[in-house]
Amino acid sequence: MRATVRSRRLGAQLGRYRNKRGLSGEQVAAELGVGQPQWSRIENGKAKLTPAALHRLVEVLGIPEADAGRLEELRRRSAEPGWWQDYGDILSEPVEMLIELEVEASWIRSYEGHVIPGLLQTRDYAERIMTAGSMHIRVADIDRYLELRMRRQKRLAEGMRFTAILSEAAIRQQVGGPHVLREQLRHITRAVREFDVTVQVVPFTADAHAALAASFVIIQWPDEDDAEAVFVDGETSFTVYERDGIIRQYVHAFASVQAQALAPRESLDLIHAVMKELTP
Repeated sequence: MRATVRSRRLGAQLGRYRNKRGLSGEQVAAELGVGQPQWSRIENGKAKLTPAALHRLVEVLGIPEADAGRLEELRRRSAEPGWWQDYGDILSEPVEMLIELEVEASWIRSYEGHVIPGLLQTRDYAERIMTAGSMHIRVADIDRYLELRMRRQKRLAEGMRFTAILSEAAIRQQVGGPHVLREQLRHITRAVREFDVTVQVVPFTADAHAALAASFVIIQWPDEDDAEAVFVDGETSFTVYERDGIIRQYVHAFASVQAQALAPRESLDLIHAVMKELTP
């Protein structure tokens, strides 16, 4: 079984309950009548859990009834196909993983540096970014890539909180030309007004910060028992971090860059000023 975000969340929560009870993996595996390797796969989200097995775990781990209901929902939906699988023929593994992380997030914090984050991009801006940065995209597939990106943005209308920090370079680089950038900046101001979106700009005059050479996304889910995750997309590979220590490093990096950024109101003022500069 391929681990999904939901199956990993389920496994991680079961692991935390096991630790609270002071039980080893071997002890829990014995209670389930499976081997230790199989239990490790369950905690890692790589093994399917039956309703009966989860019911037994609720008893063994002393999981409260209300929490058991949430875990059953995660179990039931762990292998449920997502809407993004309609784009499986063009979907890269990093983008698929990012969408899985986004789809149930309650709050996303993003530091993208020199590019407007995908959740805030207009279609024209996104098209120019795609065609400039990916020589291997077939012209026939561009519309589907754009449709996929626009569909991701529906999470904002569904109430997800989004905090984006970007460099002043992102709001000044004339991607697609002055008209495209002006409409892109107008779209950002509209998103801030209509949704739970905060945008902060790090001005050119800012000092160095902990995220200067990085770009990453911190994902948080509604359930307080769910650990946060960090998605880092590099030039040739991507990584999803779920270990507390590494997540704390990225939360610190985000706080560091946020401390160098303009306040939300001042950031919007700067965006409006750039829009005026771009007006013919």
